[in-house]
Amino acid sequence: MSNRRIPRSRRAIGAVVLLLSAVLVALVGIIVSTVPVLIVSTLYAVVAGGVAARLLTDEVAQLRRDWAADRAQLADSNRNASVARSREHIAFADEMGQRVRARDEQIASLRDAMVTAEIELAQARERVSAERARSAALESDANSAQSDLESARIDLRHASDALAASESAELQVRAELLAWQEAASEESRRKFA
Repeated sequence: MSNRRIPRSRRAIGAVVLLLSAVLVALVGIIVSTVPVLIVSTLYAVVAGGVAARLLTDEVAQLRRDWAADRAQLADSNRNASVARSREHIAFADEMGQRVRARDEQIASLRDAMVTAEIELAQARERVSAERARSAALESDANSAQSDLESARIDLRHASDALAASESAELQVRAELLAWQEAASEESRRKFA
């Protein structure tokens, strides 16, 4: 048996009592079998049946109103829950959009840094190339410009150090960019998995 039985209402109980009393009055009228008693018992049965029908229709209408109110309340709570979920989704999408924009800005700044490092590397290579050419020219005239040759060698060492530092900086920037991209892709995989 279900635990959710609707308790009997007063209207339904009253309708049942009226119908039972109409049956009893009709039985008494049949047993007595006189015309006035039969007329009275018939009238009572008709009136009691009408009143019972009216009570039952009122009860059914009240049940329908209660059920409609319950459905309306359920629909309202579902609408409120949908609105709350929609707001949460919008907030989540906004937050993810901000994170993506921040990552894009970081990538752009790292790319700019890498381009700057590449320009510096090219300039350092040009300086090294120029210093090497100068060094070669000075070596051909070594007897007359020994002191100039030593100076050029020192300049060459500085340029080589600058090249090494620039290449080291470029490698470091590239390594940081790769590490950041791997972390970003790993984080996005975790978020969408």
